[in-house]
Amino acid sequence: MSEKKTTVSRREFLKDAGLVVGGATIGSAAILSACGGKTETKTVTTTATKTVTTTAGGSTTTEYVCPVDSQKFSSLADLQNHYAAAHAGKSMDNIVSFKVDGRSYTLGVEPWWPLVYVLRDVLGYFSIKVGCDMGNCGTCAILVNGTPMFSCLMLASEADGLEITTAEGLCNGAELSPVQKKFYEYDATQCGYCTPGLLIAATALIAENSRPTADDVRKAFSGHLCFCNNMTKQVACMVGGV
Repeated sequence: MSEKKTTVSRREFLKDAGLVVGGATIGSAAILSACGGKTETKTVTTTATKTVTTTAGGSTTTEYVCPVDSQKFSSLADLQNHYAAAHAGKSMDNIVSFKVDGRSYTLGVEPWWPLVYVLRDVLGYFSIKVGCDMGNCGTCAILVNGTPMFSCLMLASEADGLEITTAEGLCNGAELSPVQKKFYEYDATQCGYCTPGLLIAATALIAENSRPTADDVRKAFSGHLCFCNNMTKQVACMVGGV
């Protein structure tokens, strides 16, 4: 007698069970292009989104958009007051605020949305890659308040008040970070799919241990899979620090 098997996706499981789980790719050319040094003007508008526009003079204009009627407000408190008065009975519990690479966002999220989905598909941080979607490969790694995390294992609703750094945010304008420079000099990018996650892991390692040994580097990279099946260059470039 055969047994019928069923499968449930991780996202559906989180949605149905109500679980809270806490806890990229660029090759060498993309590392450089991500740090183009241009003054950027970027406006993001999603559900209940804080819109931040950075001008050449460095000034910032912030607006909060009501997810129901799209009215704009200059502060989150004003939006909350409007929401309570005009949309009684609707919850704002799923509105979160966080920073990504120094840029602030406030947006509405569904309780089951993984953070990797919001960062990539909603906000457009494409250096973050989706590999296994189970926390096994490390391609979606980010820094959360300085600590390396897998964004596929973190819900967007858990990011409220946090500061997130992606591989794109490691550089300073056109200037690569010391870790990025070492990867570039050693040609340690290979196909590039695991590169952003490894850059995040290496950055966190160097912050704690400025002169890591080969064993230290392997331990730091232990949660990451190389899709080329060869991490020799990545390990070698971090031995001894930057």
